[in-house]
Amino acid sequence: MASLPLETILTSIFMIAASVVAIVGNFLVILAILWNRRLRTVCNFLLLNLAVADLLQGAIAVPLRLVDQLNQTGQSKAQVPCLVVIPLTVFLFGASNFNLTLISLDRYLALSRPFLYPTLTAPRRVASVIALSWLLIFIIAFLPIMGWGASNSANTIDICLYYTTLSKEYLFMLFSVVNLAVIIVLAFTNYFILKTARRQIRRINIEKSHGSKVEGPSSIYKDDASNIEMTLYSTQYSSTVDGHRAREPRSTGGRERRATKIVVVIVGIFVFLTTPITVIDIISLLGCPACTPLTVVKITVLMAYANGCVNVFIYAGFNAEMRSTWVSIYQIVKEKVISCFRL
Repeated sequence: MASLPLETILTSIFMIAASVVAIVGNFLVILAILWNRRLRTVCNFLLLNLAVADLLQGAIAVPLRLVDQLNQTGQSKAQVPCLVVIPLTVFLFGASNFNLTLISLDRYLALSRPFLYPTLTAPRRVASVIALSWLLIFIIAFLPIMGWGASNSANTIDICLYYTTLSKEYLFMLFSVVNLAVIIVLAFTNYFILKTARRQIRRINIEKSHGSKVEGPSSIYKDDASNIEMTLYSTQYSSTVDGHRAREPRSTGGRERRATKIVVVIVGIFVFLTTPITVIDIISLLGCPACTPLTVVKITVLMAYANGCVNVFIYAGFNAEMRSTWVSIYQIVKEKVISCFRL
């Protein structure tokens, strides 16, 4: 058996590491949210849904692409059919994109429609929207298997790439729905979130400079920044996934602000890591697949895979409640293991 090139070895190591981190990290996120009732808010439920998609990426999509990466047999086609690898990749990456869009829309509604937010984000409505998003991306991803969207060379190539596996018509539809529409929604919602946050910070600094305390939504907040104040005061009535209502307006407002900060960071990293491969795919779609060297394509694909394993570090850095939940789980498991050995 011929030795593998250094580039293949390095990229394979990275893919294995990304897969392990994505599986373990996102499992910890899911476990923490299910374990701690205080974490069962609507926003965290959406984050849990994103963690499920990222975990499946690490468990299914990345290993399949690793097999494709290690295909050094010299055969005329890939070891795993490209019409299996590519649709699964589209399905799981698209699910992450849609889930991230839902998370950003949730933060947008929390800030722009604070009094309607509890009604709009009722648990059953949120669950229905999540189910519809998974169904939509499932249909889109597996259209090539159903008979529309596969290229003529889909099962005769030795490496699975979008532009060699899928038809131009399908790719145009895919990028329009899964990439372009998502980017537009993320850009709009996060611009509003950042703009509102800047207004709030500016007014807090003004209050501090005058040495006054804010006891309630006074007249200084009844201008263009009123939405953020109404959000912070109305979040005591915000919905939670298990049907309970938050009772402490101050702590709830703090959780809402932290949730918004986490969403902004996640979206920023998502855009940074996934934009390069999107640009390359668009260039290929426009008729120049050879314009980008294969090494650059592999690097951008690895960047996209890395997106599935970074969120756990964001949660750990910004969410003290989740960190404390992991510590509690660790202590319980540790005590159980010790008690078992003592027996």
